[in-house]
Amino acid sequence: MSGFVDVSFSAGSHLFKAGEPADKMFIVKQGSVELLDSQTGQPFATLTAGQPFGEQAVLAGGVRSASARAKEDTVCMELTATGLQQVLSKESDISRIVFRALLLQLYMANRLRQKA
Repeated sequence: MSGFVDVSFSAGSHLFKAGEPADKMFIVKQGSVELLDSQTGQPFATLTAGQPFGEQAVLAGGVRSASARAKEDTVCMELTATGLQQVLSKESDISRIVFRALLLQLYMANRLRQKA
């Protein structure tokens, strides 16, 4: 995929932590990544090959709402915020508007789920 770079993480290392600026998104290529609750530090999801993560905060231009940690030795494809914006700029205006609206709904649902 254009703009993506393979990055390796050893088991237990953090890809990012809650509260940090969101400047990259990832797709798990091999291995697995745990998403950790920002309040408890406990895993709430495990992602495996083919699953993207981190894009929500990047697109919103915000900070990380959760932490991500390699559950085992893991390789991810990484795309910077700038790279993601370049990919999206190739899409039509209406596609970007719809995509951002769906992303906002997902963000709101995630926030509600965290409070439950």
